[in-house]
Amino acid sequence: MKKLFLIALGLVSFNVYANGCPGQFDSATGICRFQGNNGEWIHYNIAPPQPSRSTPPPKKIIYHDVLVPSKFGALAYSQKAGHIAGSLNHNSLAEAKREAVKHCQQGSRNTPCKAITWVRNGCLAAAKGKVKNNLFILADAAGPQGTVEQEALQKCRNRGATECEIIMPEGCSLPQLQ
Repeated sequence: MKKLFLIALGLVSFNVYANGCPGQFDSATGICRFQGNNGEWIHYNIAPPQPSRSTPPPKKIIYHDVLVPSKFGALAYSQKAGHIAGSLNHNSLAEAKREAVKHCQQGSRNTPCKAITWVRNGCLAAAKGKVKNNLFILADAAGPQGTVEQEALQKCRNRGATECEIIMPEGCSLPQLQ
């Protein structure tokens, strides 16, 4: 009889410890209900918290502004002398144009030069080609690194020139992190 009592007590204890409820356990709601010493029914929730079915909070993205000074470049051309010159890596557009005109005038024996194109944080190139009566035309380009020579050649051909060739290879004015 003692053995039977111990087995029954063990099964009841197993049920209590298996679900953590010493009384009636409702598995659908996770509520444990048992009668206390004073005869009142006590209810408490023993179900583990369910994972939230809502979307997780968005990841926090932090942006950092990195201030890198812009760099400017320019090309200048003397139509009278047929000379082109450029300047790169200047801190202002005015400075880049001024230096391009200065280099152009030095190379064209002080003939008038005019700034024809400029770039901020990019690259420059120029091409020339022949048209009827052996006249030459000039095509300049400004844009992203690695693209301007092909753009200058294409502009040259689009203007009806033949034998287009690069006369001012790609030069870039790009900001530098220090």
